[in-house]
Order: sequence, then structure tokens, then C-alpha cells
Amino acid sequence: MNFNAIDDSRINIKRMKLIGLASSGLFLDGYDLSIITMAILVIPAQLQLHRIEYILIDISSFVGMLVGAPLLGILSDRIGRKKIFGFDLIFFVVFAITAGLSTNFIELFLSRLLIGFGIGGDYPISSTMLSEFSPKKSRGKLLITMVGMYWVGAFASAVANYFFVIYSDFWRYTFILGGLIAIPIILLRFKVPESPRWLAAHGKLEDAKLSEMEVTGKSDNLSETTRNITTKYGKTFIFVILAWFIFDVAAYGIGFYYPVIFSTLGFKNEFKSIAEASMLISIGGILGYVIAMPLADRLGRRFLTISGFLIMSVLLILGSIIKIRGVYTVPFFFAFVMFEQWVGAVTLFYPTELFDTSVRSTVQGIATAVSRTGAIMGIILFPLFSVFHSLSIFAVFSVAGLIVALLLAPETNKNSLEKNVEKYTSYLKKSG
Repeated sequence: MNFNAIDDSRINIKRMKLIGLASSGLFLDGYDLSIITMAILVIPAQLQLHRIEYILIDISSFVGMLVGAPLLGILSDRIGRKKIFGFDLIFFVVFAITAGLSTNFIELFLSRLLIGFGIGGDYPISSTMLSEFSPKKSRGKLLITMVGMYWVGAFASAVANYFFVIYSDFWRYTFILGGLIAIPIILLRFKVPESPRWLAAHGKLEDAKLSEMEVTGKSDNLSETTRNITTKYGKTFIFVILAWFIFDVAAYGIGFYYPVIFSTLGFKNEFKSIAEASMLISIGGILGYVIAMPLADRLGRRFLTISGFLIMSVLLILGSIIKIRGVYTVPFFFAFVMFEQWVGAVTLFYPTELFDTSVRSTVQGIATAVSRTGAIMGIILFPLFSVFHSLSIFAVFSVAGLIVALLLAPETNKNSLEKNVEKYTSYLKKSG
């Protein structure tokens, strides 16, 4: 079944709205996970947390994602993308506010855990939704734009920290602000159409045509087809979960501790300076996506993945040897995060381009959960060693990622989703 009305269409205002709403989940994720990295500098003392409680607060959102991503991903494949698209962020609104009002470890831990459940569920739904609505020739650019909103959210968190840091309990204001930002996003999300690919896969062909018409202004002559698809969970499946897992070990193992790194290596307790440095790091992440956007549809996903892992490896090896300190840490990590995002973007949306509509969101949810396991590993590993020893450990993971990418990374550039599925992950027999 072909979806030429989508695959060969141009980006219009309705498509831009959909891109913005799909990207908003990554924006909120970037905001929330960056807010906690600054907040954790003062929360242990204010809430009198023990060492293990400090670590549990650090990883609580990621633990929530482990459950939310596969569960809501499965539901998305069964009951539809649209039904989950607005629902998942309700968790973010409610529990971002309760996190800001927390007075003890249990309240904060449970709030952060349930925020993670909602955000984790948004990963498979938003990325699948955007992938299924994107033209094939610009799909890479659009998906990278979506993932890049993570760092726009991170920048917004740094700005919020900068203005609220004058208060000793600034983290309460920044948590609650995040919840309030999500409210209008939820209301707008409930108005988007269902994915025509999901509708067609469930035999709702007329609804699929109407969905195409609503977004592109035209529709395909979709006809009932008996589709006997067996999904191959072989080397492509291994690649999408392993590459994302490896990336997240290094990316979150370092990225979650930027305020701690800056405090340790030259900005001790200078909260305003740390917030300013965090803004610059966020700009580095955004710049990385801006550079990657045209490359994704010209040089391809495989190029970005291999190049990103290679540059990550080189920088982390150099950083662990040279031992940069003071103001020089900022340009070093600026460069690291800029090229790191080449891998981060592609590993996040690879599953949505490679697996059939019937399991696309499920596989994306599983891959997200596995990647969060890597994130938790990195977050736990970092404080066990000195900064530079940790960098050397993450360099080893990056080299492993480079090897995996060289051996297994597929190319999905300029192909329809259906062609990628047929080429990489499915046995397809048609009749009727």
C-alpha cells in the first residue's frame, strides 16, 4: 500500500503544526532532565537526602520511562496514535507541579517517576506520528528538527534557572513552570488527525483518506489489501536497540552532570556562571542539529551515525588525557555535545523508519526503554569515578558504538517507510 499523498507532498502549515506538536514532547523532556541537573546541586541539602536517595532522585525519571515507553508504545499500535498523543503529557503537567511542591524524598521520587512514565510514553508516539506523516525526501530533516527540540528545552531550562536561582528553592519554581508550559500543548494535541498509515493498517481506509486530505489536501486511492507481514527481529533490531543504548550511556552519563562538571572543574558554587555555561552547552546541542538537518537527507543516516560516534570517541579520549579545566571546559563540551547529537538524533528515530506500522510504535517503545537503561547506567557510573576517569570509560562505550554502526547501521534515506520495512525488517506476502 502506497501513501504517495504523504510521501511526495510538500510541507504546509498543517504539517508544520504537527511537527511542532510532535516536537513539544522532546522540548519538555529536555527542559525537565536539564532542570533536575541544576536542582540536584541544592535539593539533597534542602530535603536532607541520603546518598542513595540522591542517586534515586537522579534516575527516577528514567525508571519511569522504562515502563512508560514500551507500555504506551504497545497501546499506540493497538488503539491508535492520536488517543495517546495528548494523554501522555497529562502525567507531565500533574507531576511536574507535585515535584515542585515536594517536601520529602518519597514525594519527589514518585513525582519524578511518574513524569518519566509520561515522557517515556511520548517518545514512541511522537516520533512514530511524525515519521508516518513526513514526506520521504525531507523525513530526516523533520525528524532531526523534532529531536533537536530537546536542546531547545534544555536551553529554556538554563534560562529559567538563571532567573530563578536568586531564590534558595529555585527548583520548585522551575519544576512548576515546566508543568504549566505543557497545558496548552495537550489541548492542541487532541485536535490532530489520526495517522493514515495506522488507520489503513486497521482496515479504516476511508478514514485514512480523510486524514491524508486534512494534512496534505489530497488523498491516495487506497484499496483493501491482505497483508501477511512477519517482522524480522534480526540484526536491524539488534542495531537500533544496541546503538541507542551505547549512545545513552555516554550522552547521559556526561550530559546529566554538566552543572556538576562545571562546578568541579572551575565554577565551584557559582550558580549563575554554571547556568550561563549550561546555556552555551544547550546552544552547542542546537547547533549540532542545525548542521545535521541538511546532511540527514543528503548524506544519509548512516553517515551521521558513524561520524558522530567517531568524533565522540576522539573527543572523549582527548578529554580524558588532556584534563581540561576552568573556562576551557565550556568550549570542549560545546564541541562534544554538538557532534554527539548527530548520533542522538538518528538513533532516536531509526526504529520508526525501519519497522512496519503494526509494530512501529512498539519497537520504538522497546528501544526507548533499552536506551533509558543505558542512561541509568551512565548516570550511576559517573559519580563513582573522577571526572576524567569517567570520560575514559565513556570513550570506550563510544568506540563500541562506532564499531556497531560500521557493521550494522542501515540507510533509510529518501525511501518510503514501506520500502524500508520491505528491505530491512519484514517478509511481505500480498494477495488480493
